[in-house]
Amino acid sequence: MKILSLKKILKPTKMSKEEKKNMLIYSFSGLLLLSLITFAGVKNNGRVIDKVKVEILEHDGIFFTDQLEVVDLMTDKSADYVIGVEMGNLEPKILEERVEANPFVKDAQVYRDLKGNLQVKVKQSKPIARLFIDGMNDRYIDSDGRVLPVNAKHTARVPLMETDFEFGWEKNLNESKYGTQVFELLKYIEKDAFWKAQIAHIFIKKDGEIEIYPQVTKQVITFGMPVDLDSKFSKLMTFYKEILPKKGWNTYDRVNLKFENQIICE
Repeated sequence: MKILSLKKILKPTKMSKEEKKNMLIYSFSGLLLLSLITFAGVKNNGRVIDKVKVEILEHDGIFFTDQLEVVDLMTDKSADYVIGVEMGNLEPKILEERVEANPFVKDAQVYRDLKGNLQVKVKQSKPIARLFIDGMNDRYIDSDGRVLPVNAKHTARVPLMETDFEFGWEKNLNESKYGTQVFELLKYIEKDAFWKAQIAHIFIKKDGEIEIYPQVTKQVITFGMPVDLDSKFSKLMTFYKEILPKKGWNTYDRVNLKFENQIICE
């Protein structure tokens, strides 16, 4: 068996002139690139903010906030200016938190571009119902179940939801099991174009059972507890498609969906 000495194994390999030349070129190129990146970063941080550009995303023509309000929030009501300030002296995270203080702002992204502009992307909350008790204490419920104040800038065209008991949700419907069930009902209506257009008013009685008042037909819908949504809405669709056309649209005043496998018309 042939034994090699450690000295021989660790003996450095000689590099050719061409390899040495390539290594020097690569090393120099890397240092040059690093220097350019560092210089660009320093130069960009030294630039001042020239404009603030606000974009409201996914608004569907409904604006619960606007550019003026976003800028006012971001500048802490003009107490902390951003125009003319060097980019390196701004904290985008702080500016985002200020904008997100608006309850109708679901998310805000603030960043600086290379042209000296401060870009602000705002995603709004989406109301899916308007909640009120005895015509007072109006609130919106958004697509995340959050309880939001009424906004003076715009009124969302969403179903009204009235409760016959003390308002129990402070920040989100998901604070209670029953609130989560109600939220699932609201989402079910929101995602279906027909039910969203047809349902005008949801009334929650003291025992938690629900009555629904439609936009078009006159029948009050006894829905019961906000459970078994697929089954109940399927029965209601059967009522609209098969029963009313045969019996007449004004024959019944109430349709009851509470009981399994039954549609009770009164």
